[in-house]
Amino acid sequence: MTRAGARVSLYVSTPVATAGDADVGSRPDDGSRGGRARPAAEPLRLLPLARATGTPVWVDVHDYDGEADYHRPFLEAADAVFCNADRLDDPVAFLRSRVAAGASLAVCTLGADGAVAVDGYGTVHRVPAVPVEVVDTNGAGDAFLAGVLDARLDGADVPAALEAGARTAASVLRSRHLHPLLDAVLDAGRGAS
Repeated sequence: MTRAGARVSLYVSTPVATAGDADVGSRPDDGSRGGRARPAAEPLRLLPLARATGTPVWVDVHDYDGEADYHRPFLEAADAVFCNADRLDDPVAFLRSRVAAGASLAVCTLGADGAVAVDGYGTVHRVPAVPVEVVDTNGAGDAFLAGVLDARLDGADVPAALEAGARTAASVLRSRHLHPLLDAVLDAGRGAS
């Protein structure tokens, strides 16, 4: 993050597949009910397997601009699309376009303005951000997605899932280390009270 709180994306490697990747067999029987993919080489390689097994794919394209070619395979495979509004002129129009293309849910986080979502019926849902003293914004979008995913897997409807995502994001926003439990553990390790 910049001193003004703006996002800075740093890539430590290019999004290409690595040599000597292990072969991926059939879908693991671990009881999992879905998968989440970040736009990177390894998840890109696994998209066809996920689609072939019927595994729902939830994709976070972060600060997608609505045009970059690299994100297309992820967007086309996605059952649920998440992004933030940093580079989108009209987040709701983008979300509607993803649902029209086949996603059952499309969500855009709006920072302090909460989030907006379009479900598979075309209904627009909004949730306010949970008021919190922001310590660090790193990981808030990932936490929001995790909260929504967890709630949906437990059977929550879209509005309740968005509220769960907002609460989960708030727990990260008020933490120095991505989660309050990490703050406690790391502070205890340093001898802090």
